[in-house]
Amino acid sequence: MRMEPVETSEADAAHWAAVMAAEGTRVPQDWAVALSHLQRSAELGSRLAQAELAGLSGDWALAHRILAGEAVAESWWSKFHDAIDIAHWFTECPVVTVSDAPRLRAIPALAPPEICDWLIARSLPRLEAAQVYEFDGKEGNLRSAVDRTNSVCVFGGRDRDIIIAILRARIGQVIPADVRAMEPPEVLRYRIGQEYRRHYDRPADPNAPDIRKRMISLLISLTGDYDGGETDFPLAGRRWKGRKGNAIFFWNVMPDGTRDRLTLHAALPITRGEKWILTQFIDQPRDSGGAGEATG
Repeated sequence: MRMEPVETSEADAAHWAAVMAAEGTRVPQDWAVALSHLQRSAELGSRLAQAELAGLSGDWALAHRILAGEAVAESWWSKFHDAIDIAHWFTECPVVTVSDAPRLRAIPALAPPEICDWLIARSLPRLEAAQVYEFDGKEGNLRSAVDRTNSVCVFGGRDRDIIIAILRARIGQVIPADVRAMEPPEVLRYRIGQEYRRHYDRPADPNAPDIRKRMISLLISLTGDYDGGETDFPLAGRRWKGRKGNAIFFWNVMPDGTRDRLTLHAALPITRGEKWILTQFIDQPRDSGGAGEATG
């Protein structure tokens, strides 16, 4: 059975309250409170909240059907809520040193396959042509460029959900970093022939308007069945292509805070299939040694 989504402002407000409680944005971080708000949002008719509850309870096939428009009995939301084990999503992720020049680290299986598929499903209807930032010394602007031909979906503010909050919390454990120090996550799709030519993630002028510090860049591979598309670090002589769920992160700055020239990188053209990745820029990690070593 299919039905039109019945989303009210009250349902949306409950969902946003769930996201804020999960992220610790404006309110204390509390997963129990977040899930309580999520259940309430589902009961009020939020299709997104309903899908999240189904997925987090373990029924990912149903979660995707709900996103596609399938209706589910209202009595299920409490059952789904009670079946969620938040601790399940926060198992320890090992960090592997790939390079010290630049400071490049790998994280096997940072994103579970179910979350990878969820991010693609949520991004697909919202993709737009990717742009580049250009600063002329007076003001900054986004523009289309032949250097970048992929598409992007940015999950800002109320676009995010509890599943994205879980992934960002996992990222925060590894770096480590607070979610408040993270830019809105971006999901990127590259089709055959698409690329992003050599560039730096951190601007040449860190005082340019509308630009954050971007001390760390983290990439998660959401798919693995494609050819080409490696992330190439030409000045460091390294390339990376992760399996589904694998991640890398690298410091865009030297320990003294200046830009690390070795972080020049490119997304090479796709030759078969599609490449989907999530990009998470981190403006200020916590200084705790280990993965979150000092960044200047």
